[in-house]
Amino acid sequence: MFKTLETFDTEFSADSVEWCPIEGFQDLFVCGTYQLFPDEEGTGTKSGQKRLGIIFLFKVESKKLKLLQKLDVPAVLDIKWAYKKYQGDILLGVVNSIGFLQVFKLKVDEFEIELLTETRVCEDGLALSLDWSTGGVQNDSADVKIAVSDSKGRVSLFGVSKEKLECLLSQDAHDFEAWITAFDYWNTNVVYSGGDDCQFKRLDAREGLQVIGINRSHEAGVTSLHSNPRKEFSLASGSYDETLRLWDTRNFRRPVSETKLGGGIWRLKWDPLKSRYLLAACMYSGFRIVDCQNIDDPQVIAEYLEHKSIAYGCDWCALTVEEAKNCFSQDYYQLVATCSFYDKMLKLSSVEYKNY
Repeated sequence: MFKTLETFDTEFSADSVEWCPIEGFQDLFVCGTYQLFPDEEGTGTKSGQKRLGIIFLFKVESKKLKLLQKLDVPAVLDIKWAYKKYQGDILLGVVNSIGFLQVFKLKVDEFEIELLTETRVCEDGLALSLDWSTGGVQNDSADVKIAVSDSKGRVSLFGVSKEKLECLLSQDAHDFEAWITAFDYWNTNVVYSGGDDCQFKRLDAREGLQVIGINRSHEAGVTSLHSNPRKEFSLASGSYDETLRLWDTRNFRRPVSETKLGGGIWRLKWDPLKSRYLLAACMYSGFRIVDCQNIDDPQVIAEYLEHKSIAYGCDWCALTVEEAKNCFSQDYYQLVATCSFYDKMLKLSSVEYKNY
């Protein structure tokens, strides 16, 4: 079950929230927002509108949610921390409404983020999602890459350095918006993508990012993907068709299981402690926690319906149970953050359930 601990007004429509995974900083998280405004200066899109955003940086401290920084940016579509430090720095990736990939650095003494480098992903389009190659628990590679998908249907692969982001490969993967891309954390030459064309694809960087597998089992646009960081060959996908699919990536023809969650699944996150549970943002049906221990028959074990608008952003805190208790000094099992769109709402909650 969920228990709401804090609620925060995000001012703009909130669509993404991400906890820092780096040890010693796991009490920090960011929230990204996206808001349309009339373009009175004529500098926005052809539609006569401009898209603006805010990145909020928070810290859970002394039983309270503390706002550390508020940064005005172009509208945010996706935001993810690098899963490991890069050359000693904690990095945050952002994709935005003007088609850019940005990498920020956490200034650990000031508890602020600052822009390190950025590059354009697409012209006259939106950069929609990103993933870092270092998500697997076993991945200690110094070769760090970022995969990005965009509204033109392309998937691109960028090499990361502190000086610049270099586009290594780019591929026309989908006929419409490529809503989501994700690395296979166990083989980072492989990148997955999902599009508004209802197709789930596998691409291989060793083959010039060519498509090497196509699955058409989704009945609507594919909107979320997450490789399991602790279990090889395990991947989850979500779609506008409201169905959670669990995959054994050795068999791309059909999913291992299909589970209706009651809402379009915009975001899926494996829990950081065991990678047994999935946290799902189900758009018009709130948030769910799914126990995937039995991948043939996943079970919804908790739902959260406190948000009054589209459920878009969600993430687990990587603090252990004992560390989370130190933050709120009660018997809570794990912390999660969730956010929703038109009601401009961020919530910090605890989750408690059997067999965790």
